[in-house]
Amino acid sequence: MDEEERKSKIRETFNTVSDGYDKRALRFFADSANQLATYLSLEGDEQLLDVATGTGSNALVLARHLPSGHVTGIDFSEGMLKQARTKANLAAIQNVEFVEMDMQRLSFPDNQFDVATCAFGIFFVEDMESQLRKISSKVKSNGKVAITSFYDNAFLPLAELFFGRLALYGIERPPLSWKRVATAEKMTALFENASLRQITVRRKNIGYYLRSADEWWDVIWYAGFRSLVNQLSPPQLERFKEEHLAEIQKLATDEGIWLDVEVLYGIGVKAS
Repeated sequence: MDEEERKSKIRETFNTVSDGYDKRALRFFADSANQLATYLSLEGDEQLLDVATGTGSNALVLARHLPSGHVTGIDFSEGMLKQARTKANLAAIQNVEFVEMDMQRLSFPDNQFDVATCAFGIFFVEDMESQLRKISSKVKSNGKVAITSFYDNAFLPLAELFFGRLALYGIERPPLSWKRVATAEKMTALFENASLRQITVRRKNIGYYLRSADEWWDVIWYAGFRSLVNQLSPPQLERFKEEHLAEIQKLATDEGIWLDVEVLYGIGVKAS
């Protein structure tokens, strides 16, 4: 599969899951955005670029911290952008716009933005260093560049049970793209190689209890795991879901089923 075929497959997946990307079980996206806003310490008047904005979780949270500023969110999935625009309209957030654009072909002038962010998106690109440099090029000197990624052990033990069950159906565990930037050391090296300075990497667990195993299925069905279960035939999928959710339900406590979501927040400054 060449780069364009891989990109087309990713776009297709996100278009498919866009209508459920904001379900309650996947609220770690919005929760993470709130945490990132705290770490960024925005002044309130910045022009901010949000790369791979998805349904706008990051962009909309950050827009609320910019009463005199503006957020431009870009994504190559029209399905995700449709959801983002709907959310912005419902929340009456006016200082944000969403533009269909491939993050590998950013068409903005260099040095245009004060801040750039990319939440859970950098790892979809094979050459992360080159991508981070492209994002940084759109930021003014001494501007901030921030990315987020899942930490190495995120979603365990639920994901381990998921992959183990898939193996019984002949589907091998694929390399997880976010693992390439899933530790503080890896994220720091990425920022250093992209010539950013004053680098800080923070790690925070924003996990929560799911109400039932069905909510874990929402995570599977409306996020990156969807492409794996789509390899099953309809009868296999029905059987797999029943078997897997039964083993997940065994993890339930009086509080629910713990979804462990540790996130890394990396922030660097563009050299003058």
